Amino acid sequence: MLEFVQDFFTSGSFIPHGHCYLWQPNLVGLHVVSDGLIGIAYYSIPFILFYFVRHRSDLPFDWMFLLFGSFIIACGTTHLLEIWTLWHPIYWLSGAVKASTALVSLYTAGALVPLVPKALSLPSPVQLEVANRELQREIAERKEIEKTLRESEARYRAIVEDQTEMICRFRSDGTFTFVNQAYCRYFGRTPEELIGHSFVPVIFPDDLDHVEQQLDTLGPENPVTTITNRVMRPDGEIRTHQWTNRAILDQQDHFVEFQAVGRDITELQQTRQIQAALKEKEVLLKEIHHRVKNNLQIIYSLLRLQSRQIKDQQMAQFLLDSQNRVKSIALIHEKLYRSEDLAKINLKQYIPSLVSNLFSSYKINSDVVTLETKIEDISLDIDTAIPCGLIINELISNSLKHAFPEGRGGKIHVRLHGKKKGLIRLIVGDSGIGIPDKIDPARVKSLGLSLVRDLASQLKGTVRIHRHQGTLFVVTFPERSEP
Repeated sequence: MLEFVQDFFTSGSFIPHGHCYLWQPNLVGLHVVSDGLIGIAYYSIPFILFYFVRHRSDLPFDWMFLLFGSFIIACGTTHLLEIWTLWHPIYWLSGAVKASTALVSLYTAGALVPLVPKALSLPSPVQLEVANRELQREIAERKEIEKTLRESEARYRAIVEDQTEMICRFRSDGTFTFVNQAYCRYFGRTPEELIGHSFVPVIFPDDLDHVEQQLDTLGPENPVTTITNRVMRPDGEIRTHQWTNRAILDQQDHFVEFQAVGRDITELQQTRQIQAALKEKEVLLKEIHHRVKNNLQIIYSLLRLQSRQIKDQQMAQFLLDSQNRVKSIALIHEKLYRSEDLAKINLKQYIPSLVSNLFSSYKINSDVVTLETKIEDISLDIDTAIPCGLIINELISNSLKHAFPEGRGGKIHVRLHGKKKGLIRLIVGDSGIGIPDKIDPARVKSLGLSLVRDLASQLKGTVRIHRHQGTLFVVTFPERSEP
């Protein structure tokens, strides 16, 4: 074995390779220079490859570059040994190096074959450039989306913070995760004092079970509920709140937290209580008007029955006049009972009904005595409407009784309109025979005219009488101002 090793590194009985070149200097020099330059190049290339692989950690198939480097070093070594064997015939060593180079070469070639498809599948520089541009575009879009999201979140937060209604979020155990400024202002606390703590202490103890039961009903099929409950402010005042609670769920419909938007409805609830009381009062007033109308109707019916028992025509006429007066008042209460406004009587609806009742009461043929009305849409309170209705009742009754004797025909007209300075003017006239000149209306002691004057005085108004082509009464009175 020792002899083999010695023969491996010695020239033995071989002659140097230079003898093959007959030791011609030019030929020997040519081979020495050529093999030397090839060896230098072969040794420099691996160092460049090793440097490249070391500084490119993302280089694919870096082991192949190292394998190529090993193969090239082996090739360079064979050329250096070619120079050495020109003078020193160590052909066994030279052959062994060539054999090693062959093995490395074959292994490199074998490893390169399956690597080619993988290398071909790598993107080309153009593809990489396109992909890089696409990636840059996606990055720019993502940055723009992130910017938009940040701006949207800022706007959303500003909207939430600027809300006058209280907004909060809390977990299932009542722990706050968010409160807006309106909530903090209402309870006199900072966000740091509220977030991470429970809302339970602010709920009125008697309402806590109700709130928890309502929250327990929230889920995917019923995500929203409205809860009205009482709360206690830091100063101990008890207020009524209304909260709209929503269950926030993830994409798998798993519960995350609650979001609630609330407001103080204490005053609103008192307004509702007042409205309920007003509604109850309205119903009561309607019932009162209905009962007053019914009672007056009973009086009217009693007077009518009484008049049938009286043989004295004058007394019967007195009772008929009384019936019509009662009827005019009852009609006002009936209109109020049926009206949406319990405080006002619309004269445009009331006067035609009143006059129609009088025509029917005195059995007047509307073809013989016609009625003409021109009434503006004026509403009066009950304290003004009753005297006004009685005045119209008396004046129309007088015309029907005295203006058209012996079946004479004619016309009765009623006009009502507003006047400047808050005055209302009522005109009742007829085309009948008129009041005789020898009678002074101002001195007449009849109940009807006396009643007209008294009622006009009650209205703080005036009465004027015209006797040209019939009789015309003009009653002017101020419109009552709103209390």
